Amino acid sequence: MGKRQLQTVESIQDRVMTRMDELSPKLRSAAEFVVAHPDEVATRTLRQVAKAAKLTPPTLSRLARALDCDTYEDLREICRGELKRRNRVLADKAQELLQLSSGNGQAGKPGVFLVQARSAMENVQELMETIELDRLRAAADALANARKVVLLGATSGLAMVSYFRCMASMAFDNWRVAGADGAFWATEIAKLGPEDAVFFVSLRPYADQPVRAARIAAETGAQIIAVTDSLKSPHARVATHCFIVETQSPQFFPSHVAPLVLIEGLMGMVVRRAGKQAAARIQSSEST
Repeated sequence: MGKRQLQTVESIQDRVMTRMDELSPKLRSAAEFVVAHPDEVATRTLRQVAKAAKLTPPTLSRLARALDCDTYEDLREICRGELKRRNRVLADKAQELLQLSSGNGQAGKPGVFLVQARSAMENVQELMETIELDRLRAAADALANARKVVLLGATSGLAMVSYFRCMASMAFDNWRVAGADGAFWATEIAKLGPEDAVFFVSLRPYADQPVRAARIAAETGAQIIAVTDSLKSPHARVATHCFIVETQSPQFFPSHVAPLVLIEGLMGMVVRRAGKQAAARIQSSEST
């Protein structure tokens, strides 16, 4: 192994986040790709990864050295180890799920549904106990006062920001999901300014498009509100207002209950700040 043995993709994220400001633009793009696509790094050749990332192989090799690996192969081995660990976790959860299923309907055994519901409620309880209300109020102020609000997410995050937009459309006409009408999201975000706001939902696995979008948004001076599942998330370091939510689940997929509770509550706060104008739009939308 190389100069410093990095055991997991999370530790790579730590290293990337602490050194991002020291990296050149090319290495920064490479680092963002590795964080967002550890599976590809683990399973594909250097040339294949470079092509997918739209970078050169030497750039990825330089990134490996910048992350304290002697060679790019060391970086691949780290990602392979993390991939194996994650697959074991998924297999264990699937086995636990089968065991829970066998207990459905039996006295003293809660079964899948109750275990899932209990886990989701624990996530929401943690959100209620740890949320910083002053930060939440500041985020609501930023969204309510923004000239334009752009929403962006990938995979399950896209579904959540689309839902956020659906709620907002009843009260506001200046909220939109980036790229929804075919516009190139990077161009759209680059046109924003300090009077605008960008709202991200960023949950594992982190996609590279929102990571690049967050960097562009930060350069515009726009207010950035991020809902994510870890302080190690690429969005946490650039967000003006960052909210960490728990997504633990007994299933083989993360729970999205707590993030949804957060965005629904935040929408209520934003509408309240908008006052009579928002109320009139809601009333009008309900009557049509």
